[in-house]
Amino acid sequence: TGGAGASGAEADACKSGRFDSTRSSKPSSTDGGARRGVGGDRKPSITEPGAGRFGLGSAGRPAIDEAGEKEARDPTGAPTGDSDVTASQALLVLLACIAPNALVMALLSDVGMGLEVYSAMAPKSMSLSGDAAVTAASFAIALLYVLDWLYWRSVYLRVAAALPPMLAITAGAFLKSRKHPWAPLLFTLFLVLFLLGMLRCSACKDVKRAKFHGWISFGTGISAVTLLAVWALWIASGHEWSRATKDDLVARSAEIYTNMLPARRAEAMGFNYTAHCHPELRDLSGLSSEAIKQVSSACSEAANVWFIVWMAPLIAATCNAVASVFCFVHGVAHSPTDTAAIVRALRQFVVSLVLLFAGMYCSVSFTSLSLGSTLMAFFAAAVAALVIWSFLEIGPEAMTNMATASPFAMRLMEAWRSDWVRAIAVGAANVCIPIFFLLSSWNQRVRKLRGTNTNPGKYTLQAEWLLSEIEQWNWASILTKVALLAELFFTLQVGVSKATYVFLSWLSRQLAQVHFGIVCVLVFAIGNAMFLMPPVPGIPVYVFTGIVIADQGDRKLGESGFILGIAIAIALAFANKLTACCGQYAIGYFLGRRVRVQRLIKVDSVPTRAIESILKRPGLDPAKVAILIGGPDWPTSVGCGMVRVNVPQMVLGTLPVVFLLSPCVLAGAFIARQGAGGPDSIFPMLTNLSLVTATVTQTLSMIVAGACVLKEVQERGDELARHRPEHDMVSQLTQREARAEKLYQEVTSWPSLGFGDKAVLLAMAACLELSCFLFVMMASACFRPFSVDTDIGAPWEEGGLNGDALSIVLPFGSGVLAVFAVGVLLHMLHARTMRRRHRARLEAEKGLPVISDVGPPLGEGQATMKEEVCINGVILYHASFEPPPSPPRPEAAWRDSA
Repeated sequence: TGGAGASGAEADACKSGRFDSTRSSKPSSTDGGARRGVGGDRKPSITEPGAGRFGLGSAGRPAIDEAGEKEARDPTGAPTGDSDVTASQALLVLLACIAPNALVMALLSDVGMGLEVYSAMAPKSMSLSGDAAVTAASFAIALLYVLDWLYWRSVYLRVAAALPPMLAITAGAFLKSRKHPWAPLLFTLFLVLFLLGMLRCSACKDVKRAKFHGWISFGTGISAVTLLAVWALWIASGHEWSRATKDDLVARSAEIYTNMLPARRAEAMGFNYTAHCHPELRDLSGLSSEAIKQVSSACSEAANVWFIVWMAPLIAATCNAVASVFCFVHGVAHSPTDTAAIVRALRQFVVSLVLLFAGMYCSVSFTSLSLGSTLMAFFAAAVAALVIWSFLEIGPEAMTNMATASPFAMRLMEAWRSDWVRAIAVGAANVCIPIFFLLSSWNQRVRKLRGTNTNPGKYTLQAEWLLSEIEQWNWASILTKVALLAELFFTLQVGVSKATYVFLSWLSRQLAQVHFGIVCVLVFAIGNAMFLMPPVPGIPVYVFTGIVIADQGDRKLGESGFILGIAIAIALAFANKLTACCGQYAIGYFLGRRVRVQRLIKVDSVPTRAIESILKRPGLDPAKVAILIGGPDWPTSVGCGMVRVNVPQMVLGTLPVVFLLSPCVLAGAFIARQGAGGPDSIFPMLTNLSLVTATVTQTLSMIVAGACVLKEVQERGDELARHRPEHDMVSQLTQREARAEKLYQEVTSWPSLGFGDKAVLLAMAACLELSCFLFVMMASACFRPFSVDTDIGAPWEEGGLNGDALSIVLPFGSGVLAVFAVGVLLHMLHARTMRRRHRARLEAEKGLPVISDVGPPLGEGQATMKEEVCINGVILYHASFEPPPSPPRPEAAWRDSA
C-alpha cells in the first residue's frame, strides 16, 4: 500500500497503523469503508462512505458518482449537468416551490385558519408533547448516525428509517407553536429547500445549473407574487394593521391567552387581554411584582403569536423573493464559473441577508413585540440554506479550489488558525464536541461489527482526522481566550446594558436641576474621559451624549427642546470626537518613542506599514477616511501619533465621522424616550433603526478599510517589506524576547500541564460558558426590566428599582453572578500559576545565552541587556539574560544545560 499510487499521507498512515495494511489505496467496488478523501491525493472509493455525487475529492480530480463515471465539472471543479429540463422535472420543481407556500397560506396565516391551528396547539399538554417529539427525533437521528444510515444500500430502507424522525420533527414544530410561534412557519418554508435539494440529488442531478436555477427562480417568484397579492387583497378587505384589527385578533386568541400563564394563577386572577394586557384599559394595581412580571411576559408571548399569524404571508413572500432573486442572479444571469464569481456571490448573499434582516428587525420593533428570537431563527435558517446551496451547487471540490486560489478564502483560512477564532468556535460548540466523538466511537463499533471499517482506531476516519487536528491546538491558550471572550461578553452584556443604564438614569435625575450649559460641559468632559480609556469604543460615548443632552433639552428647552437637544448632542459628540483624536494622538506620540510600544504595534510589519502609508495620504482619500472612522477609536488615533501622521490631515480625514456618530446620538435620544407613547410607541423602532444604521455604517467602513489595507499590501508589499534602519531596535527587541515567549508557550502548553492545571482550566471555561449562556437564555430571570427613562426610586410595579440600584439583580441572577465570579477567580489562579512557573523557568536559564528562533544568535552586547519580559502585550517582570563570567562553551552544551 505504500507503493506507487499511494499518497505520502496514506503511506505514513499505513505505517502508523491507522489504515488496514491489506487494503489498496485505489478505488474498489467492494470497499465499503468510511474513507472520505481527507488529506492526501486519494480518490474516494465508488461505494465507500463519503463517495458519491458530492463526495470529497482531491483538488483537480473529478469525483466519481454511483455509476462509476466521471462527473461533468466546470473549470472551478463545481459539479454541473448537461441536459435541459423536461416537463416532468419542471413540474416537480414548481410543486416543490409552491406546495409549502400554499400550506403557509392555508394553515399558518390569518388568511386561512392560522389562529385556529395555533389555538389548538395552545394547551400546555401540546407543548410537553412537542418537547417529547423533538427529544425522540434527536435520539432517533443520533441512532441513525450510529447505525451508518447514510450508507445503507437499500434506498427504501433508508427512507423508511428516516420517516419517523422527520414526522416527529414536524409534529414538534407545530406542537411548540405556542412557545415558539416561528417554528411551524420556518419549518414549512424550509421544506422548499429540502425538496429542491432532494430533486437536485435525484431526478434533476443532470440538469444544467442555469436551467435548474431558472425554474427555481420562476417558482419562488410566482409564490412570492401570489402570496403578496392575496395578502394585499385580504388587507384591503378590512384587515389593515390597526387597533380594530388587534382587538379582533385578540378576541379570537382567547385560548392562547388562557394557556400563557399557569392554570391556577390564570384562573385565580381571571387572566384576559382587556384586564391585564390592553395598553389603556389594563389594571395591575392589585398584583405583586412577581405576578406583574409574569403577566407582562404572557401578554408579550401571546401578542407574538397573533402578530406572526397576521404577518405570515408577508414573511413567506419576502423569503421567496430573496430566494428568487438570488437564484436568478447567481444561477442564471451570472452563473459562478470561476473562483472570483463564487467568492463574489457568497459575499453579496451574506451582506444582503444582514441588511434584509436588519430592516425586518427595525420594522417589527414598531409593534413593540419581542420578536428577536424569531428573526434570529430565520437568519440561522438562511445561513443553513447558504451552506447547503454551496455544497450542492458549487461542490466541496470547487470550495477546496477556491480556498487555495482566492486571497479572500486564504485569509479566512489564516484567521481560522488563530487561537482567537478557535476559541470562538469552541465556545459556540462547547458540549457538542464530546457528544460528536461519543457518537463517532459508537458508529465505529457498528462499522467493525459490519466489517465496513477501514481503520482500526476508536473513531471513524472523519473523527480521527478532526481529533488529530484539534490535538495540535494549543488548548491552554484556547481555553484562556474562551475565558477572556466570556468576560468581555459579561462586560458588554451586564456592565454596559445594565449598569450603564442604571448610572445614566441616576445621572439624568442628578442633572435635572443643573443649568443646561453646565450639563453640556459635564457631558463633554465625561465623554472625553471615556474616549481616553482604551477599552471604551466610540459608540457608547455617542449614545451617552444623545441620552443625556436630548433628555435634558426636552426638560429645559421648551416645546422643541427634544429636537434642539438632538442637534446640540450631535455637535457636542462631533467636537468630542475631534478633541479626543488629538488627545489620543498625543498619547501615541509620546508612547511611540518607546521601543517596546513600537514592537507592540509591530511597526516593522508589512500590514502596519501599509496602514501608515494610507494614513499619510493628503486630503479625504477614501482608504484613509475608512481607516480613521471605521477602525477602533483608541488604537487608530494613538497609532496615528506613533507613526507621526500630520495632525491637520488626520483631523480632516476624521470629519466624515459625523455621518457615523449621528445615528448613534439619535439612538441615544430615542432610548431616553422609549417609555413615552405606551406599548405602541414609535421610539423603540426609531432606536433600533438608528442603531442598525450606525452598525451597518461602521461595519462597511471596517470592511472598506480592511480591503484598502489588503490592496496596499498586494500592490506595494515588496517596497513595504524593505529594511528600515529606524526599526532596527524593534527587531533586536523581538529577538531578545523570542526565547522568553517560547518558554511561556512551553510552560502553558497543554501537554506540560498537570491534572490539577487542566482541571482548573476546564472548570474555568465551564463556569464562564454556563454563566454567559444563562445571562442570554434566562435574562428575564436574572435581571429586572429597566430603561434609562425610568426613575430608580420608582416602585417595581412601575418599572423602577424601588430606590435600590442593586435590586436590578434577581436572586437567580445572583447565583449566576456567583458562578461567573468563580470562573474569574479560577482564571486569575491559572494566570498567576503560569506567571510563577514562567518566572522559574527564566530564572533556571538565567545566565545562559539567548538562542533565538527568529534570527541569527544575538551578539555579546545584545545578550547582556536587561529588558522587561512582555507576553501578549503585558509586562510581567524584569529578567536578566547576562552571560556568566565562565569561559564560553559550544552552543550544543548550552542547549543541553537549558
